[in-house]
Amino acid sequence: MVEHEEQKTLETMTAADVMTAAPLTCSTFSTVLEAVMIFRDADCGAVPILEEGRPVGILTDRDVALSLAEYPDVVGHPVGEIMKSGVVTVAPEDSLGHVCEVLRTQSVRRVLVVDAGGRLVGIIGWADIAPVLSDRLMGRLVSQVVVPS
Repeated sequence: MVEHEEQKTLETMTAADVMTAAPLTCSTFSTVLEAVMIFRDADCGAVPILEEGRPVGILTDRDVALSLAEYPDVVGHPVGEIMKSGVVTVAPEDSLGHVCEVLRTQSVRRVLVVDAGGRLVGIIGWADIAPVLSDRLMGRLVSQVVVPS
């Protein structure tokens, strides 16, 4: 019964149902300090990087921490120097099952939600999905991303 209910949830809920809408963003020219302030103020670990409203990258708190070895003065650098490009996206109307499959197959912890014109409308991380799935299913899905087979 539980598996059937979860399958129904995965099929009927959409990316728009679980996403964090209108996340704070930076441009490629924003400084790393600006992104760090967003991490702090929005209590998040990732900031989408946009050019003309369309995502071109993502910067995580981990990216900033790891870049300190190369750039001790990283806070003054533009985020474009250390962001990950080639973002993974889904559409707002995509099913939650599709979102989980994209997270799993792309081995990412977050996906950006973009409209038909490619403009950012939201972001989804595992923490956004966790409240609607059982601990068992979440554990299985996340383990496939964190420890890919």
